[in-house]
Amino acid sequence: MGKLIAKTALITLACILALALLLFGVFSLFFPSVMVSITNGLGMDGACASYSVSVYKHTDDVNDLAIAVERSYYAERYGDAAEYGAILLQRDDFSAYCAACDQKNGGAPGTAASRVKVESSQYFVGIVAASQYKTGIAAAMDTAFSALGNNQFSEGNAVVFLASVAMTSDDKEYCSDILWRLSSLHPTGEDYDYFKTFSDSLAAYCAG
Repeated sequence: MGKLIAKTALITLACILALALLLFGVFSLFFPSVMVSITNGLGMDGACASYSVSVYKHTDDVNDLAIAVERSYYAERYGDAAEYGAILLQRDDFSAYCAACDQKNGGAPGTAASRVKVESSQYFVGIVAASQYKTGIAAAMDTAFSALGNNQFSEGNAVVFLASVAMTSDDKEYCSDILWRLSSLHPTGEDYDYFKTFSDSLAAYCAG
């Protein structure tokens, strides 16, 4: 009798586990947004970033794409951040999306952009450039500099973002290359003071 009860309990447990796995698979495949909420709540940043990419693939929505790129970057999934970030920057609605973000005090709800005081376009280009740098993609510097306007150098721009990442990696050679590219810029007005301060600090770091 005891063996029968134990066997029944094991079969029941196996059925429960099988059902749980089935439901997990269904939600992962058909309802990735649910998995984003679950994994985010559990602090599973890598899994949350992966499901965020899946959400974008289902919706093709620019907001979902931006969130996927951002989550991938901060989860250190730089390959995904670089790949989908390049798609984000090439979208026709990227500029309009960033303009809408800036109207909401610098970010779309649910993204870290809402917590930074820079232009959203510079922020996202910076993320993409840094991800390309982290994955060894040579276009990283060109990506960052492409975000600058004609002789403009706004605070916290994509080049500053990229340089900060390179400095954190103690990559003085790369920082020197950025410094060389900066020598061709001639910002004016308020941008000049920020440009001069940043350039001087970067030069000091490279010389140290």
